[in-house]
Amino acid sequence: MFLQEKVNEINNKLRNLENISNIVIWGAGIHTCKLFERTNLLSYAINSIVDMDERKQGRFCFGFIIKNPQEMIWEEVGGIIISVPGKEKQIAEELTDKLGFKGTIIYLYEDSQSTPFYRLYDEGAAEVQYLGDYAKWEDAESECDGYDHFLIFNKVVASINMVLEGKAAWERDGYLFYEQKYVYPICATILKCAVQNDNKGVRILDVGGALGSTYFQNKEYLADIKNLEYVIAEQEKFAEYGHANLENDVLHFIDSRVEFSDYGKFDIILMSASLQYVFAYKEMISKVIAARPRYIILDRILVSNRMRVCKELVPEQIYKGSYPVWIYSEEEIMELLNPNYVLVERDCSSVPEEAYFADGKADSKLYVFRIAEEDSVIS
Repeated sequence: MFLQEKVNEINNKLRNLENISNIVIWGAGIHTCKLFERTNLLSYAINSIVDMDERKQGRFCFGFIIKNPQEMIWEEVGGIIISVPGKEKQIAEELTDKLGFKGTIIYLYEDSQSTPFYRLYDEGAAEVQYLGDYAKWEDAESECDGYDHFLIFNKVVASINMVLEGKAAWERDGYLFYEQKYVYPICATILKCAVQNDNKGVRILDVGGALGSTYFQNKEYLADIKNLEYVIAEQEKFAEYGHANLENDVLHFIDSRVEFSDYGKFDIILMSASLQYVFAYKEMISKVIAARPRYIILDRILVSNRMRVCKELVPEQIYKGSYPVWIYSEEEIMELLNPNYVLVERDCSSVPEEAYFADGKADSKLYVFRIAEEDSVIS
């Protein structure tokens, strides 16, 4: 649901107040301010705003003095708008059971909705958007361009060449950056692994690493690691281009369809903003586990209160594209890797991101897992 759709829905609900006088708003927070800014709220006979927070009482909000609900004469109030998402039932019970209110109550959200309307995506905003809640992957996929769209490939190729020519510091998803910014959580695990290996070498497999985005971004920071080998597993078109044009003594490319275990022992397998774009993600994780790396890093993975299938829409300012995408639950992530791997670090991702849905939100996370001890059940 877009912000505009929810605003229209709220305006339709407010129409129930057209012939009612002495209307009260319950809640003097940012939600009420956004209602005044975005909806037709001021078209109605608003008389007061109430709030249980004593710190707000006596102050003004859009010209209305904020009052204590206990001091209102509720028999004289014709209607009330509950402007506190997630607490509508609780407040309604307070009104009817304890305060004796018998007028019209306007609920702005359905029982399953918990996200304030102003957090929803603006349809015209130039930002990455996660849309829908599709029943299955194929439904979202049918509306998307896909990652293999030639315009995206050409954009990434042009961007990585700008980095190699020294015209940009690094790139991500084809978007150029001109100031250095290392991904310290990933670098820390690589450096720790180097120490554990007595600085004799570290082999990294970056699944879905495009044309070396993470490698080139952190190349200078990791320059003192001896015998570093950085292998990128990507779609055929990316792997072929990387193999022909970008490989060196450290950087190598392979097709992501192969069995990773066929390429020897990896110390670290990294999946940064990639697992969510894999339809058969369970099979992918099985391939990763079968390779038996010491560490598995999941970075830039959106995690919500439940599993979701969405359409990711990338604005033209970055590059115009759309993909089907999984939004994971943390329970699903843990189930995928337990008992073969144990969680050693959980944090916000290297690129903070939030996605809001009508019934919840998702945050971009970083997870570092270490292989279980000798009693591991990996087969």
